[in-house]
Amino acid sequence: DWEIGSRVRANIGAHASGFDVKNTLYKSLQPRISVRYLLNDKSSIKASYSQMTQYMHLLSNNGIGLPTDLWVPATALVKPQQSTQYAAGYFYSTNAQYECSIEAYYKQMYNVVEYQNGASFFATSADWQSLVTAGKGHSYGTELLIQKKYGKLTGWVGYTLSWSFRQFAQKNNGVQYPYKYDQRHNIAVVASY
Repeated sequence: DWEIGSRVRANIGAHASGFDVKNTLYKSLQPRISVRYLLNDKSSIKASYSQMTQYMHLLSNNGIGLPTDLWVPATALVKPQQSTQYAAGYFYSTNAQYECSIEAYYKQMYNVVEYQNGASFFATSADWQSLVTAGKGHSYGTELLIQKKYGKLTGWVGYTLSWSFRQFAQKNNGVQYPYKYDQRHNIAVVASY
């Protein structure tokens, strides 16, 4: 944590991890930075950047029949997922109790996996690693949040407008398409008394 003058605060760091599977060691150094600039005593602008590695894949069966999601690990043949995310937003506190914000984000993803055309977890006894293809994806959106932080009744109302896409050289003629969990509108209301 660094304070630069009275208006700027930065948090800079890195996360290191490793995953060993069948004589294959995946190493990852993941830098992260977030910066806040105070406009005045009630409002600020925040921005962040992070790189992440995940050693588990969500593998969805989208064929006819039961839709099934499986979590599978990175292997010697299937690399870990990696992503880079950027975010920036405006934050405003009406007083000590209420905070409002609007934030936009963009996320790039690499080594995401999906079943090859015609392949399914249920359709064969073959090893799942031979049934998947690796590709890339990206998602972006905007989040609005109104939050009550103090008092007997607390909570928030949030709205997210977002898009999520995947692209695989061996699927859909290499053209990107909406991801299974692409959810355009999401509203959340939470209250605690």
